[in-house]
Amino acid sequence: MNVLDVEHVTKKVGSRTLIDQLSFSVQKGQICGFLGPNGAGKTTLIRLLTGLIRPTSGDLKIKGTSVIQNRTQALQHVGAIVESPIFFPYLTGRKALFNLARLHPQLKRHQRQRKVREVLEKVGLTDAAEQKVRTYSLGMKQRLGIAQALLGDPEIIILDEPANGLDPMGMRELRNLILQLRKDVGCSFLISSHLLDELQQLCDHLVVIKEGKHIWQGDIDEIFGETQYVYTLSPLSKAKTIIQREYSVQTLAQNQLQVEIPDEEVSRLNQILIQNDIQVIRVEKQQKRLEDVFVEMVTS
Repeated sequence: MNVLDVEHVTKKVGSRTLIDQLSFSVQKGQICGFLGPNGAGKTTLIRLLTGLIRPTSGDLKIKGTSVIQNRTQALQHVGAIVESPIFFPYLTGRKALFNLARLHPQLKRHQRQRKVREVLEKVGLTDAAEQKVRTYSLGMKQRLGIAQALLGDPEIIILDEPANGLDPMGMRELRNLILQLRKDVGCSFLISSHLLDELQQLCDHLVVIKEGKHIWQGDIDEIFGETQYVYTLSPLSKAKTIIQREYSVQTLAQNQLQVEIPDEEVSRLNQILIQNDIQVIRVEKQQKRLEDVFVEMVTS
């Protein structure tokens, strides 16, 4: 089931087209990375999804409800943090969330305290609940922001550059929190970030846009294509003749070949090479990086 559907959305400002016939979907439980170069339209789309602006044409639906036609009902299912969350620094974490809980009409007064305790526990801030927000680290403020997003029991949480400014430990804590929330709460995430190595570790689905247009969508494993291995062999020419009967192969150096081959077939290929008197000196799996694939995709 789709939690989010973007359907042929276009947004124009004067003569400029910021979003151009964009369509994609996010399923329940997916952690979807939303990628694009600067100026691709990512922030514009997030503003459209959160109801801050309206599209020129097309529709955006949350659990089948149009953000355009029924904004209030649709956005009941959405939590969002756009860049760094902002709270009154003189309030405690608990009080800040309690005040924000008043914005959710489905939460009666006697339910708000319980809900605040619940979301603080989910993001690991129970022990810091009585501390002033001004004493929080950036990572703690991000977790408090996610706690705020959880107040409405959202089906999807939209995060815009959530790891900006975090140190490696903070990024790991944020990543683990998102994965744990997906497991415990079952909500989906749409995450826009320029930290592609972080998205590679976190997301199971990707949407890539360029100049406001959709250029790729799919599971993250699909974007990397076939697994690649570097073989160090002798003699090289004979080995290449054998390997290219079944697999795509490229010469890298005097005694090295790059072979596109599924992981489960490496052992069989090794046996074939040995049976044909090929000396297999070394086999090394190449780890593709999302950054490299992304740059190739948006510059082609």
